[in-house]
Amino acid sequence: MRIGLLEDDLAIQEMVRLLLQSEGHEVTIYASAHDCLADVRVDDPYAGPIPLNLLLVDLRLSKSASGMSVIEQLRANPRLAALPIILMTASAAVDKRELERLQVALVMKPFDIDEILRLVNEAEDRTLP
Repeated sequence: MRIGLLEDDLAIQEMVRLLLQSEGHEVTIYASAHDCLADVRVDDPYAGPIPLNLLLVDLRLSKSASGMSVIEQLRANPRLAALPIILMTASAAVDKRELERLQVALVMKPFDIDEILRLVNEAEDRTLP
C-alpha cells in the first residue's frame, strides 16, 4: 500500500515510517501540509489517480496548517473524499463527531504499534480489491 505520512516530529515520523516499511508498505513523508496537499493535487478535482491509498496526519503541525485543516481541504475535493485518513494526536480535546463526519480514524499518542497496524490493515482491506 502507498501511505502518506504528514508528521512534523522527526522521531515519530521515523518510527512510523520504519514500522510501515517493515510491513511492506511504501511510505511518502511530507515535510509540510503544503507538500502533502500539492502531491495529491487537492485543488484539482480532475487530476487523475490519487498517489496514496492512505494518509496519516498529525493534528498539530508546527510550521503549517493544522491536521484538521488539511483533512477539510482533502474532503472538499470529490476525488479525495474517500481517501482513508488516520489522524494522530496527543490531544484529548478531539471532536469525535467531527471525525465521524470527515470519515477519519483516530489514534492517540503515545500510540500502540499494534493499534497503528490494525488501522492500516483496516484501511487496506477497504481500499484494495
